[in-house]
Amino acid sequence: MKKWFATLVCLISVILMVACSSDNAKDKDGNVTIQMAISGSKAEKKIREDTAKAFMEENPNIKIKWVDLGDRRYEKTLTLISGGNAPDILYLNEWVPALAKRNALMPLDELIENDSEFDLDEFYEGLINGNKFEDKLYALPQEVSPYVIYYNKDLFDKAGLDYPNDDWTQQEFLDIALALTNSEDNQYGFLYENGYNPTLGWIFRNNGKFFNDDGTKSGLDSPEVLKTFKFLKEFVEKGISPNPAELEATGQGADAQFRNQQVAMVSAGMWFLPPFKDEPLDFNWDVVKMPKAENQDVGAGILSWAISSQTKHKEEAWKVLKYFTGHEGMMEVADSQMALPSTKDEEANQLILDSKFPENVQAFVDSADHVVMDGYISPFTSELMEMIEQETEKMLLGNQSPEETQENIVEQMNGIISQ
Repeated sequence: MKKWFATLVCLISVILMVACSSDNAKDKDGNVTIQMAISGSKAEKKIREDTAKAFMEENPNIKIKWVDLGDRRYEKTLTLISGGNAPDILYLNEWVPALAKRNALMPLDELIENDSEFDLDEFYEGLINGNKFEDKLYALPQEVSPYVIYYNKDLFDKAGLDYPNDDWTQQEFLDIALALTNSEDNQYGFLYENGYNPTLGWIFRNNGKFFNDDGTKSGLDSPEVLKTFKFLKEFVEKGISPNPAELEATGQGADAQFRNQQVAMVSAGMWFLPPFKDEPLDFNWDVVKMPKAENQDVGAGILSWAISSQTKHKEEAWKVLKYFTGHEGMMEVADSQMALPSTKDEEANQLILDSKFPENVQAFVDSADHVVMDGYISPFTSELMEMIEQETEKMLLGNQSPEETQENIVEQMNGIISQ
């Protein structure tokens, strides 16, 4: 009996030792391993890996170990959190408020206040606002990719049109898109991909608001928003853009259709640049800022990092996070040309400008300060995103009017955010 009990105690001790060693504990030399989530293409991962390598060279006592989220980023992140296995640093897109509501993230305010070397004012204000929940900051952005218009210069020349400039208006854009539409050649003037970010961008440029003033109800019941939905419906009514069903039937995304010259203009962020550089387009092209309505605000793709509330190494995790979102991390992002730095770091942004790829690359940099993240400040962003895309698609397919679309979205949105 004693022998059996001693064996049991020994076995429990071994289990505890293994648990401690796998729990990000310091090793015998005082070194710490920080687990960090990662996702994306090989090019995207290379940015993170190169940044981590540089960090570890400067901080040999901290090792970064990657946790690959694969393609299902949000689902894998939730699984890790629910199982108590969250990485110390989480890779986040638009889910910051949702995870903050679950108490899965550590507030960063105190860490920032106690760090005299860190300047939050360096970040674009719109990006910081998208990472807050109930007046606390839970994540920091490393990169941002504002939407712009990519346009085919050769098709403009063929149609006898002047190239657009960064001050063009929404009406000028619509007139140009119509002039570039050629049904005989199966050529569209503009490709509108129904999506949350693009739709909200058009709404914000018309001075539409996502929430009401106190944030308790939808702000999408305004005349400005109805005007936007009517404008978007014109794309398919006038044949300027394929509707969602026609686009799906092609089996091609915006990048492929632009490359094949099936469309003269598309809206996207900087993620088109690496493939366009690796496999150059066989026509002349450039980019221009989104057309101006009441303002020139834009949506954007972002990457933010947060510290898990489960971490046992808060100080070391903050050191890693601060490095990735600091000057060194911004230089890695700029060097990749896959996105912009999320700060006004002059040296990093100059790398983007010096590339002169494309010629008007300045349009990306100038748009960064106009990014609006109001569509991402709710903990129910995923539900709102799916619903708004579905209702907008019904309108684009001709199954409901702009008025019905607005009414349905407002009603459903109020139900979602009142949970």
